[in-house]
Amino acid sequence: MRHTRTGDKRCWAGAIAAATVAMALCGIVAGASARLDAQAASSSAIPKLTGIWHRKGPLGGKRDPAIQATNRALGFEKAYENAFSPTYDCVPMAMPSVAADNYDFQIEQKVDRVILTYEKMDVVRTIWLEGHGHPKPGAYDYSNQGWSIGHYEGNSLVAETTKFLPDARGFSSNRFIPNTALKKMTERYTREGDVLKMETTTVDPLALKAPFQFNYEYTPRTDELTKYDCDPEDSRFGAQFHKSIYPPD
Repeated sequence: MRHTRTGDKRCWAGAIAAATVAMALCGIVAGASARLDAQAASSSAIPKLTGIWHRKGPLGGKRDPAIQATNRALGFEKAYENAFSPTYDCVPMAMPSVAADNYDFQIEQKVDRVILTYEKMDVVRTIWLEGHGHPKPGAYDYSNQGWSIGHYEGNSLVAETTKFLPDARGFSSNRFIPNTALKKMTERYTREGDVLKMETTTVDPLALKAPFQFNYEYTPRTDELTKYDCDPEDSRFGAQFHKSIYPPD
């Protein structure tokens, strides 16, 4: 008489069924995770800031108050020789100086960061969004553009930037009021219809007597950004300073 191992078959059937359910659950979880990642970048709770923006004019049509520099910063400006400007060597400006000239910029919203690209000097900045485990900068991690960390607040993107390197062009592209490593800037970007509002406040206890406000409005632009393509050997006015005026030794 042939015996059938009914119990073993049942065990195998149960194991197969459990494995099938587990695989299905993994697929559901993976799919849900992918959808959540997609929602993180396109959620209706996140303002739609992505696009190329054309400078329209001062926020609300009102000019910002004049910068209030300290006596030491004004003394620096008075003594600083234009020929020494890093601009003539194609060294990019930091915010808010890079936005001071009439150039446009682009915003790209990623899941964990926001990337800003400027026509002026081809500057690219990254705002790291909170809550994504980004490593914090080290004690010596100062840079031209500083370190920016941000979050969405209502219908706005809010960012704070610190760890700027000192720069003679710290607050304006046309003046030499320097920033120090103590400079800290807060930015807020808010979209209202087809208008993007940029509000910035910058403090620097060694260079400024009061917070510096720099605010502008932008409208959408359809064509791509134009490359700045700075060449230190052909930087217009600055080119004359690259050759020594002194005779050879």
